[in-house]
Amino acid sequence: MASWLIGLLVFLLMMVLVFAGIPIFISMLSCAFIGFVALYGGDFKMALNIFTTYPFELGANYDYAVLPMFMLVGALAGETGIAEGAFRSVHAFLGRIKGGQLFTVVGANALFGACSGSSVAGNIVFGRLAMPELEKSGYDRKYSLGCIAASGALSTLIPPSMGIIMFCLVSPVTMSVGTALMGGIIPGIITALALCGTVRLIGVLHKGSIPPGGGPKIPVSEKLKSLRFLIPILLLFGLIIGGTFAGWFTATVGGAVGAVAVLIYALCRKMPVKQIAATMVDAAVMEAGIFPIIVAGQIFSKFIADTHLADFLSAAIASISAPRFVIFLLVVLLYVFCGCVMDIMSIIIITVPVVFPILTGMGYSPYALVIALCFVAEIAGLTPPIGMNVFATANALRINPSEIFKGVVPYFICEIALVLLIGLFPIIVDFLPSLING
Repeated sequence: MASWLIGLLVFLLMMVLVFAGIPIFISMLSCAFIGFVALYGGDFKMALNIFTTYPFELGANYDYAVLPMFMLVGALAGETGIAEGAFRSVHAFLGRIKGGQLFTVVGANALFGACSGSSVAGNIVFGRLAMPELEKSGYDRKYSLGCIAASGALSTLIPPSMGIIMFCLVSPVTMSVGTALMGGIIPGIITALALCGTVRLIGVLHKGSIPPGGGPKIPVSEKLKSLRFLIPILLLFGLIIGGTFAGWFTATVGGAVGAVAVLIYALCRKMPVKQIAATMVDAAVMEAGIFPIIVAGQIFSKFIADTHLADFLSAAIASISAPRFVIFLLVVLLYVFCGCVMDIMSIIIITVPVVFPILTGMGYSPYALVIALCFVAEIAGLTPPIGMNVFATANALRINPSEIFKGVVPYFICEIALVLLIGLFPIIVDFLPSLING
């Protein structure tokens, strides 16, 4: 049997196991073992050798320390009131205009993404902060919930993004984490503006869903004073991203520097040591849940690489002369389908070894693909039956997820349109890194 056919059959078997509800890392490890045995003519020793050496090599890889560091940054940022400060500052400027409270949710998510890197953190924090005020002000409940869930995806575009970092780590080609992170800034700004536009459009199409605005007028002096709440975010963003992109330190060291900085900030805010310790434990638990998937994904990626499946598929697609944007559309559909049952990290680890070489081989910019695929993997978490972002928001507010699924549709369409826009015009991603790099 041809090696590519073995790779394809094992890949399909793995997807079946995942959709059947078997844990993702077990599905990948078991299928990779079966695949290696089949690929090497029943040689169990070869498969066992890979399974005994690869996990150790990955565990000892210094680059992977970036993940727990940024998880700690995000966890501490959520506990120190940084998110609440961003919300208060944005609300002071936008709260009185029509749709202003939902604009505040979008803007605060974008700002908080500059230090959290996690959409789920934004969903939980701003769901609890904003929803009571939104209902009190007369905003339509389902569209408010949809905006809260969809706005969390901004954390995947605004650096430091966990999804982008993970993509660079598992990519078949060596990529600069700093360049990839910088590439998400312009798409993140465009997405925030587009979500605000969607709010206004909902207000036009569904009369009464968005109240006219108003409320107590806030003096200009008070608005300017509220900007002080943004100082921790801006300093943290400048320290991590500026230092990484300027070459002062690597992304891994940048994560450690950011973690130390936010820890010092927590101590200055007189955050109880017990609470800091609990936050560190939470970050460690999150990393412990992700790292087995990383190990399994890297072993499965090695199997896919050994079968040359990506090369075969690239040649097959080239032979039928399909326009590259059509292939990009098919990949987007695959990601949305995977998002029904998987989180962004799992989608990236499983699919990147196959789809990334195909799309780069067709001429797509690697960094534009990083941003587009990370973004679509994130917003796929808005789809039923198990949209991770929807369930995080629902769990934070103790409500039925179906309420959110009803209101998230217009925001989902908006974000998918932006993914396709990146596919058509990769310069949206490449412009800023190219400008800074000269």
